[in-house]
Order: sequence, then structure tokens, then C-alpha cells
Amino acid sequence: MMEEKKQELIAYQLDGAGWAELRLHAQPQPFCCAVSYLHDSLGDLAKMALALQKGATQAEAVFMNEPGEVTLVVTGAKDTLQYELREYSDWASWGIVAVDDHVVVARGEILRQELVRNIHRILQRMDIELGAKRYRELWIEHDFPQRDYESLSIALLKRSQASTQQ
Repeated sequence: MMEEKKQELIAYQLDGAGWAELRLHAQPQPFCCAVSYLHDSLGDLAKMALALQKGATQAEAVFMNEPGEVTLVVTGAKDTLQYELREYSDWASWGIVAVDDHVVVARGEILRQELVRNIHRILQRMDIELGAKRYRELWIEHDFPQRDYESLSIALLKRSQASTQQ
């Protein structure tokens, strides 16, 4: 009997020069949007994963469109985190609309390590498929978050080694 692989919460990939696609596989309705190079969204995801790996109780990542944006907000002090995807009509991160002026388009729960590993796989795939130079060419304004990706990789390796020694 084959085990069914659980779909990851976040899918993120570059979609030509200056654009990416974000897919949030939330229940009951998945969410998809275009993401602009105007903000370092992959950098936000890397910082989110690293912060959550270190035990942060809140983290967020911004995904700008033209116009509008969505912000993924993650909260929780234990192994289970709550997430909320907030959609704005314009750029709240730049102060054009109020941060309270949003619509929640998805919310749910996810295990901390499941989300951290999900984001690590996104970074790993980008690093392997594109590399830092090609990423910069496509993403125009922002470098690949190499330092955060490497720090996250080391933290996950240490966690894995510690759990196998117990």
C-alpha cells in the first residue's frame, strides 16, 4: 500500500523576469497570486523559516503584486502554528493602506517543522535550479537569500542529528 504524500502548504516559484507565483494550498480553498520583484518575498520566507526554527512566536512574509499584496502571518509558541493569509487592495507594507484594512483569504494550522521544511525545500530548489546569479538576473532588485538558506540548512541538519542521537 502506497502512502499518500501530503501537499505542502506553500508553493513558490519564479515565473519569468520580475515575477513569481505564490500558491497556498489552504483548506477549504487554495489561493494563488502573482508576486512582483518590488519586494524580497523569498528573503521574507527564508527569514520566516529561520526565525521559526529558532522558536519565534510570530513571523510574516509579504508578497507584493501590482497593485495589492498578501501577507502570510504565522503565530504560535508550540509545535502547532496558526497561519493567516491577509489580502490588501494596495501596499500595506509601504503604508499606502492601513495594515488593518485587509481580507483574510485563508487560515489554518500547520506543524512548525512542517512549515520550516516546506520553506527550506523551496529555497533548496531555487538554489539548485537557478543559483544565485540567475536568481538575481530574474528577480532584478534582490539577491538570493544565500546566508539565511545556509543558516537554515545547518540548523535543520543539527536538529536531525540531535534527534537521531536520542
